Amino acid sequence: MEDSGVVLEAQRKAHPELGETLEKIEKYVTNKLYHQLTQTLLEYLSSPTFAGASAAPELKDFFESFIKDFENKFDKVRWVQILSIVTKPQTPAVALEILAPFEASMAESRDAKYLWQTLKGEKLTYAGETDAAKELLDNLGAEIEAAYEVQALIQSHYHKTMALLYKTLARPQEFYKSSILYLAFTPLEAIPVEERPRIAFETVVSALVAEEEFNFGELTQQEIIPSLDGSQYAWVRELLQAFSDGKFETFDAAIAKNKAQMEATPELKSAGDTLRRKMCALSLMELAFRKPKKQRRLNFAEIAQHCRVGASEALFVLSHAEEGLEVRLLAEPLYLADAARGGQKPDVLHPWPIRDVAEEQRKREAGASAGVILRDGLEFLVEASPSVLPPEVEVGVFIGFFSASHTSNEAKVEDWMLSGGTPPEHNPLRLWTMFSYQYPGGVIQPDDLGDSCFGEAWRAEFCARVWTCGSTLRCGLPP
Repeated sequence: MEDSGVVLEAQRKAHPELGETLEKIEKYVTNKLYHQLTQTLLEYLSSPTFAGASAAPELKDFFESFIKDFENKFDKVRWVQILSIVTKPQTPAVALEILAPFEASMAESRDAKYLWQTLKGEKLTYAGETDAAKELLDNLGAEIEAAYEVQALIQSHYHKTMALLYKTLARPQEFYKSSILYLAFTPLEAIPVEERPRIAFETVVSALVAEEEFNFGELTQQEIIPSLDGSQYAWVRELLQAFSDGKFETFDAAIAKNKAQMEATPELKSAGDTLRRKMCALSLMELAFRKPKKQRRLNFAEIAQHCRVGASEALFVLSHAEEGLEVRLLAEPLYLADAARGGQKPDVLHPWPIRDVAEEQRKREAGASAGVILRDGLEFLVEASPSVLPPEVEVGVFIGFFSASHTSNEAKVEDWMLSGGTPPEHNPLRLWTMFSYQYPGGVIQPDDLGDSCFGEAWRAEFCARVWTCGSTLRCGLPP
């Protein structure tokens, strides 16, 4: 290492406005106060002076001639944060060259290793090596998922890098999911003010164009969304509000008013059909919820008129919603929650004995004596009126049974769920979306007992008990 006094004096001459900070750095070096030195170096490197690409050579030289030899003195996570700042303005090749020597030493600390691999994944993505980046980040994601109490800082950087990767790969559904997770682990004040409008805009656009994304209530509640106001991206809030409301009038007005901006946004320009299809489904839900709870039977003509489609397309729209069907649980009142007893919603306290006709038949075919066989379960009836579902039409119905175990007050759990963007109780996507976001591609992975559960300590645990299509309906599944 060069003489620290010489290096710091050169920095002082180059950046006299940072003289006070450099004096602190020199004092901490002399007194071997490495914790304070780490923090002050991070502040120094984060100054606007080093923000542009033109600062890349100077940052690299300062790192090589002064900072590098303090590696063993600094906290390893903080060390990777320093590496992140130093490599930010570098070309991807130079950044990867700077990172490489620290792979082994960072592996000595779990969180430092996670952060270093995340940083490498970012640089590989910028270098165009997306296959290598995805393999690294997918493996890292599985390791983080299985780990205990990973710092929010690590989670934030990881999901931000995954969002970058999916943006590069033009995969809006995955980009949106990663962006929402990034925002969940990142305090708003930790995101630079100048970057907030762009991040909010890209997140909104990805939600709009993603084929399977319908939960716009979660997005409108994000703290970062107001950052759009007053920026060049402010117009997209009108489009987001239209999808959140599910109203074609608002949608048409937003499209007409912001046509030029949408034409200038490649993702939106090429997604006209997708936007309209999604608006049809959301408009149908809005129509159904506008009606009284016991009068939600819709016919094809009404759907076609409200969703602005032809009569032949109304069934397609209906297949994207659940309000055309009515579910009745075949249970005694003692097995149901209070609200369900009054017919408001089918909440089940616990399973009840039902007759296992299939098992009785198997025993008779095997020549065994078969009396009445009972097992615990749930029995229900799905009804659809002929005006909603004509007899000659065959459809598939997704069936999901979920359980909730509260470890704190139910009202507080409900507030926690809604504050996190979970759809409200009346939304048929409420639990489905919670589980689909837990697994890549939305494919649920059951545990050894055949269930899939997740939750948070001292709040609640949610389990998917059944996740399938009705066995007597055509669901695109093998017989």
